[in-house]
Amino acid sequence: MITSQLISYFNETINDHDRFVEQWKRTSGGKVIGFLLTDVPEELIHAAGFFPYGICGSNVGQERVDAHLQNWACSLVRSSFALALQGRLDFLDGLIIPQTCDTTRMVSGIWKHARPLPLMENYLLPRQVDRPSARTYLVGELTRLKGRLENYRGTVITNDEISKSISLYNSNRKLLRRIFSLHEQNPECISNRNLYALIRAALIMPREILNDHLRQLVDALQQDCQSSSAAAQTRLIISGSVIEPLEILDYIDQAGGVVVGDDLQNGWRYIEADVRESGDPLEALADYQINRIPFAAYDTVSNPRRHFLVHLASQKQAQGVIFLHLKYCETENYDYYDNMQAFNKISIPTLRIETEFGGSSMGQLSTRVQAFMEMVGGEV
Repeated sequence: MITSQLISYFNETINDHDRFVEQWKRTSGGKVIGFLLTDVPEELIHAAGFFPYGICGSNVGQERVDAHLQNWACSLVRSSFALALQGRLDFLDGLIIPQTCDTTRMVSGIWKHARPLPLMENYLLPRQVDRPSARTYLVGELTRLKGRLENYRGTVITNDEISKSISLYNSNRKLLRRIFSLHEQNPECISNRNLYALIRAALIMPREILNDHLRQLVDALQQDCQSSSAAAQTRLIISGSVIEPLEILDYIDQAGGVVVGDDLQNGWRYIEADVRESGDPLEALADYQINRIPFAAYDTVSNPRRHFLVHLASQKQAQGVIFLHLKYCETENYDYYDNMQAFNKISIPTLRIETEFGGSSMGQLSTRVQAFMEMVGGEV
């Protein structure tokens, strides 16, 4: 009973995405800094006393966006920008955009012109992260971003404040990883859909409130998992930029599949490691970023994405891989052939699905997932 109530609470949160942030702003009188997914150092925003708010896109109409962005631009960015144009992000006091692809580089100036905010910053990630100079560059970029947040706040952000925020966010990641592990061990305890709903909720809730509810959920799930038997499930990896639409997870649940790993920006990649809590906190944040698992816009020579995915699938004993690609995502399309061939070599079947915020055909998605699950051993 407690488990279902808590899970309902998180699902209601993502359906009513601005509830917590507006309540926090009214209560605290503080500032809200939004960011596009992902890799933005939320700990720095939190250490400044601001609310870090992850803009996750939406299925609202994008007609007004056409006057500003090409229709072939990434629908995650288009739908996020649509929220701003419709006034649904008016609670924001600032915005940080990580420059990870052509669309994020392009939208920065457009957003600043169409919906200016008191604080608008780019976060410039190094592209060649294997170079020794990448760490030095990233520490400098984090220092610059810290300075801009300090200017907006009006006071210095201390190392102690950053360290406390890092500890808070590490606690959150540990809790979510524990729930992910319980899901993997016994999917009957928490479904694919509900698991990823928790991670999405983490992007839009105050960490202090979030962690309190997650601790309760971990306790409840551990009780439930002890009293239920794990059913045989088909083990899957999902690769892509973000989970969209969430309904695809319902189809996997219905077909007897369990997602045991991913490289998604609003999935395992968001929670898979902690920031070091010793030494200089900006250097710790830089090391965390440098060592993050690869995705389409952030790959490494030492750990190419295809090798990472194959290793992940082998480690998790996956029986199939679903490539979940947003329409017009050039970086995902560029990676796809090499990733698909890597799985062909080890005889793991794959399925590529192209989705779009506000434009996915649910019936077609359901049919394709069911057919793939039947092929790799799921129940339909």
